[in-house]
Formats: sequence, structure tokens, C-alpha cells
Amino acid sequence: MKTYRVKVGANGEVVLPLELRKLFGLVAEDTLDLCVDPDGKVFVRTAERSVRPLSDFFEDLIIADLLADGCTGECLQTKLLACKLRLSTVLDRLTEEAHRAHKNGQSIKWCETQALASQCIDKTSKGIYDVMLTTRSIHDLAVLPEEELRDIPAVFMSLEQDPMAFKRLKGPYYDTYRVSFRSGSKEYRVIYTVFASENLITVLTVGAREVLYERLNGIS
Repeated sequence: MKTYRVKVGANGEVVLPLELRKLFGLVAEDTLDLCVDPDGKVFVRTAERSVRPLSDFFEDLIIADLLADGCTGECLQTKLLACKLRLSTVLDRLTEEAHRAHKNGQSIKWCETQALASQCIDKTSKGIYDVMLTTRSIHDLAVLPEEELRDIPAVFMSLEQDPMAFKRLKGPYYDTYRVSFRSGSKEYRVIYTVFASENLITVLTVGAREVLYERLNGIS
């Protein structure tokens, strides 16, 4: 178990290390629970457990990789923390990258992408939000099989109406979400960020969970 030593300030305040704040997506005004066990040990946990960092959804895959590399015990716990922190950092970068691409005119509306051009898309009704794709997410769509692509328009049109109805991910960017859909025997996920003040959604990545894990790990 990795240990972090912190000091208690004059007014009782405790500053959490930046590494932990980034890992769990903690920002100002977040609430933490302090739990004391019968032996007097104090544990800290986030109070809002329904909202989790993206890295939590890949924990089993991370552990499987570490076990395959021979990590056990304290080594496993230390490297698990480091891997989860890295995935959270990658998500932050993707969000910044997607918004910057939109500001620079380098993103396009989902219904205008070549990958979805062959789908029968009924766009007679306009949604509240614009769902935009960057070069990265366009590539993600391009490598999906035709069968899975047929389910994408319905997902994006539901996002246009109410993107906040789906699972919110904990992080410095509070408006990052994921929505799942099943196609055939596989479950796919769309990870996206909502910029509510602009009525804008930028899709960060699309794919099966295992594929997303490998893809995020491959971003340097």
C-alpha cells in the first residue's frame, strides 16, 4: 500500500497531494468521508461514489496486465495507482484536445462524417446540442464494423437531446460522460465531454471497453 504523509494546518486543514487529487478527480468544494476503523486507522474516501473516475472502469483490465507482468502485493497496489493516474491524465488531455480542435474549426458534426454517410439518418429534427467529432473520434468510427456503425446514429441523436442523462465520470472536467450501447454480443462505449455554455458535445473516443483501454494506454 502506498502511503502519503500530510501535515495538519493551524486550522485543521489537510492538503491532499496533487497526485491523489488528479487520480480521483477532486476539485474545490468536493466532499470526502473520513472513516475510522476499530483499530484507530483512518481511511479517506470520496463521498459521491455514484460518480467515478474513468480509470475505475478499467481496473480489472489494469490488474490483469500487472499480474501478467508478475506484479503482486505492494508492487501491484503501487503500479495500479500509477496506471490509474495515467489514464485519468490521458482523459484530461483528450478533453483539452477535443475542445481545442473545435475552437480551431477542426471538428465536424457527426452526421457529416464519411463513416456514417452510408447510414440512413433522419435529421429532420434538430437536437439541443451539437455532437462534434475530432480527427481521433472520426478514426475510431472508421474502424468499427458496419454492424456496429448502424447503432451509432441513434446514440448520437439521444446525446443531442440530453447528454447529461448518462453516466457522468468524476474528474477535473466535471462534464465528461460515458454512454454504453450493445451491438451483437459486444458492449460499446462513447466517451464525451459536454460544454453546456456552448450547447456543444465533443466525442473523445468510441469503441468496445477492451479496445478503449488499449487505445488510451497507447496515447503517450
